[in-house]
Amino acid sequence: MAAGEAVVVGVRVRPFNDRENNLNAVVCIDMEGPTTRIRNIDTGDEKTCPFTFDESFWSHDGFEDDGTGYLRPLPNSKYADQRYVFDTFGQRVLDNAWNGFHCCLFAYGQTGAGKSYSMVGYGNNKGIVPISCEEIFRRIGQEKDPQKRYEVTVSMIEIYNEAIQDLLIDVELRPKKGLEVRESKALGIYIDGVIKRPVESYEAIETTIEEATNHRTVGSTLMNATSSRAHTVQIIEFKAVKDGSATVSMINLVDLAGSEKAGQTGATGDRLKEGSMINKSLSALGNVIEKLADRGSEKKKNVLIPYRDSKLTRLLQNALGGSSKTIMICALSPASSNHEETLSTLRYADRAKKIKNIAVPNENPQERLMRELREENEKFKKIFEAMQGGTMPSADEIKEMGLAQQEIAAMEGALAELNKSWEDKVAESREQQEAARMRRSSVNGVAALKKNLQPMMVNLNEDKTLVGRVRFSFPPGRTLIGGLGDESDSDSESGSESDSDSSTGSQPEGEKSPEEMFEDEDESPHIELGEGVARRHAVVFHDNDQNLCTIYAASEEGLKQTFVNGKSLRQLLKSQGLEEVICRQKDKPEAAGIELSHADTLVFGRHFFVFVDHMVCAPEILIASGQVDYAQAKREWQMEQLSGVHESLIVATRGGVLGVSHVMELAEKDEIIESQKAEIAELKQQMVTMKAELDRYKKMAGGRLAAGANMLGELYADELLESQMDEISKDIQKTFKDAIDQMNDVQAIFSKKALREGHLTWRSVT
Repeated sequence: MAAGEAVVVGVRVRPFNDRENNLNAVVCIDMEGPTTRIRNIDTGDEKTCPFTFDESFWSHDGFEDDGTGYLRPLPNSKYADQRYVFDTFGQRVLDNAWNGFHCCLFAYGQTGAGKSYSMVGYGNNKGIVPISCEEIFRRIGQEKDPQKRYEVTVSMIEIYNEAIQDLLIDVELRPKKGLEVRESKALGIYIDGVIKRPVESYEAIETTIEEATNHRTVGSTLMNATSSRAHTVQIIEFKAVKDGSATVSMINLVDLAGSEKAGQTGATGDRLKEGSMINKSLSALGNVIEKLADRGSEKKKNVLIPYRDSKLTRLLQNALGGSSKTIMICALSPASSNHEETLSTLRYADRAKKIKNIAVPNENPQERLMRELREENEKFKKIFEAMQGGTMPSADEIKEMGLAQQEIAAMEGALAELNKSWEDKVAESREQQEAARMRRSSVNGVAALKKNLQPMMVNLNEDKTLVGRVRFSFPPGRTLIGGLGDESDSDSESGSESDSDSSTGSQPEGEKSPEEMFEDEDESPHIELGEGVARRHAVVFHDNDQNLCTIYAASEEGLKQTFVNGKSLRQLLKSQGLEEVICRQKDKPEAAGIELSHADTLVFGRHFFVFVDHMVCAPEILIASGQVDYAQAKREWQMEQLSGVHESLIVATRGGVLGVSHVMELAEKDEIIESQKAEIAELKQQMVTMKAELDRYKKMAGGRLAAGANMLGELYADELLESQMDEISKDIQKTFKDAIDQMNDVQAIFSKKALREGHLTWRSVT
């Protein structure tokens, strides 16, 4: 018996994300060669826990932009860029496929750990999947043998809530229960009914992937503002044909949904259900890996592998425990705040490297199917001959006949597909794509046109590839925006007002108050966002005749936590001398709201969007123009948070003692101040770099040209400094000084009273 080959395992650590920077996280990971070490910063224990893999990719720091957006390593840096990761793992996948083996590469890790970046990438930083697709057709183009030809088909599926869906099928045409995973002696594990699209070039495969990606299921959690909520599998069927003989290799590229803790993601409702199903399937995958590791280490030979516990493990059965060459890349967060999850991922990867598969080159699929069909036919002949002799088959034989009929039907379908010429497959695929486009145009054309001809808000994200992925249009009339907050978040204040009204008897009999009208409808939000947003948060009224959108708060929480261009609705109403109104009725209030303009940034809780007026330009044009981005929107929002520090301190100190709620609020403000300090430091560094560049240009130029460059450079630097510092320094520096002075004054009061009771602690702001 051939010796087993171990699963190849690598880990990759990414840079800090925005959330981790805000938490002032520190690096808890270190890598040297193939060894990764992790230590628990919070406990102060200097002891590290080492893990050794086939590869440890350090991608946390030591990189620069090469001017095209591609992140390359600095000289003498250990930074592993996208090309290096592909050359190490991706090339190995393609080499295996070219040699006739089935192969699989899958990415595992916590939500937001960087799995999709390694697999897909963004911009010029292409990941393993697109580089692999380019490389396939580059190799095909270099083939020198005129008698040899290649055929490539692509399928893309996702596993969402334990249902397998084909991403190349329109959402409304998919079966509700999804596609079924079946097993055949001849075909192995396969997905019944999945589309296999023939592709003849990298451009064709890129278009197919883009189409499928647009159908993926994404959702917002605190861990990742646009998080994949499903496992995604890209299946590339690679067929080499020569002299009537063929070998077929299946390349499975798997991007697993992120493992997550409900407490960290802030997930409830549908997001919580999705997270539960994700974790359930990943737990099943962990159990399978553990059992396979036991079998691979020869501790136990007769181990039952629970592949059927989830659709994910069933689909990966051949990759994990069959005749496939398998590679696993685990994405790690470097942050001390994610120590527990990162350690769990490392242990997961450590178990996976103990799995051993026995991979053999694939034989001609046509010949194999013909042989299997002949064998099944021989079995049926024997049963029929026995029946003619008067011997009736047993119940088990009848059951076996039914299964055999299904097997034969599957093999006949596969054989018919194999017997089609490549040209026929391509032509048939084009006809199907054209029919699908026509169907979408006839069924959804008018609705899609109306939706695109309406004002909308599109998401902003720290990851540029996710900007504009989530879009919410505002049809004429009223649109309620809400989230996963409790009813008390939005209705507690309305209840007290309603009680007050009823007690005065001012409400005419038989008529409903605006609050009652709203509550009687028991309405769900038209636009549902994630955690940190009240169930009834804000309302947008779209006047189609005037092409005007006006936003109101739908709750007290909405007044405080809805921001337009960085300022809360409460502050905007106050600054414009308008009445503070909470809109709970269906009709537009008589009181004025805040009118939205094109490119206004909107923040609901901590969900960032930009308002797009369809009469001005499409969202793609606005995003591409750079007029608005996530960093700018967040800076505006942070400045608004800072402006509230002074008022909070005054309110807190008037009573002579700091309440618990004020302490918590000020602690949050303190975190924002620290974050803003870092941004100011970064801005100063940018100015130093810019002046250094100007000095370099001065030296390169001579005589009058240098003098002209000097004048222009100084003018440009002064204008840039003034414009950026006007925005930050004038508003923030005074706020910093006042806030820090006030907070240190309050510390003295708090120390004498609150700390004496031993209930709370306070950190001086320095």
